[in-house]
Amino acid sequence: MRIYGRDKKMKAETTKGEHMTSLSGGRLVSKTHGRIAFRGVIDTLQAEVIEAQVLASELGKKADSTGGGESLVCGCLGEILEYLRNIIAAEVKETPLPPPFLFGMDAEEIHRRSHNAGGKTFLLPAYTQGTLAARINTLRAKLREAELLAVRVFGPGEDPQREDIILALNRLSSALWWLFCEYVSGNPASTTTVTPE
Repeated sequence: MRIYGRDKKMKAETTKGEHMTSLSGGRLVSKTHGRIAFRGVIDTLQAEVIEAQVLASELGKKADSTGGGESLVCGCLGEILEYLRNIIAAEVKETPLPPPFLFGMDAEEIHRRSHNAGGKTFLLPAYTQGTLAARINTLRAKLREAELLAVRVFGPGEDPQREDIILALNRLSSALWWLFCEYVSGNPASTTTVTPE
C-alpha cells in the first residue's frame, strides 16, 4: 500500500497485481478463486447461448413455412440467457436468486418434464439430429459442468453456501434437455432413440 499526502490530506492506494481481481465489496482475491472461476464459466455459457441463438435464427430463416422449431429454440435460449444473467447478478451482489421459471414452467415442472422428455423412448444425441440439436446438447452438458463447479464452490461446508445457485443450474440443464427433446421430436426422421424394455 502506498500513502500519498497533499495539503495535509492522506490518500491510500492499494496496488493490485494483474493476478488479482475484486470479489465483492472491494475485497481482492486471486483470479484462481473459486467464485471468480465460477463467474468465468457463466460468462462463457452466456456467450455460447448467444451463438446458439444466432444459429437457431439463421436456420429459422432458411426453413420453409412449416419450420422446424428454430424460432421456439431461439426464444427459449433467450430465457436461458436472461436467467444466467440473473445468476451472475445474484452471485456478485450476494443476494438471493429467485427459482427459475422457464418456458412457462417452474422449477418442479422443469424437473418433472425433463424426466419424461421424449415420451416412452430415451433420446440419444446423434450427429444426424443436426447442428442446432448438437449445440443445445452441448449447452446442456456445459451447464452440468457449471453445476458441479457450483457444488465445489458453494456447497456444504463452503462460505457462502448457495443452494439457490446449485438448484438453478440443475434446472437450467434439465430445461435444455427438455428443449433438446422437443426440438428433435419435431424432426422424427433424425431421431436416435432407445426404447425401454
